[in-house]
Amino acid sequence: SRSGLQTLTSAAMDFVGQRLADRMHQIITAVFGVIGFIYGYFQQRFAFTMYISMVGLAISALLCVPDWGFLNSNPLKWQKPMGDGEEEEEDEGEDEDNEPPPKPKQSKSKKQSKLKKRK
Repeated sequence: SRSGLQTLTSAAMDFVGQRLADRMHQIITAVFGVIGFIYGYFQQRFAFTMYISMVGLAISALLCVPDWGFLNSNPLKWQKPMGDGEEEEEDEGEDEDNEPPPKPKQSKSKKQSKLKKRK
């Protein structure tokens, strides 16, 4: 069992976590951008707009860039690696599970079939 701190700090981000981090980044950046624009507009200072936007970007980077544990809540289950001497052996007889896929039927073009009918 992992402690809460280990869950938060040690993990590799999974695909669901990547989507969550991307969405969080977009929302945080947009919200701070809008707030910064409105505040800067009313104060008539573009620098306020930039400062607030940069704070939003910093918060977004702090939350989304590191591989936090909550971004790995759906880890992939990988197959166990085969050992050096454990190679798959092929049976000489055909197995029902290992049947080759059926070959696709080749359709003849209309010209070829018309030519054959004339002959």
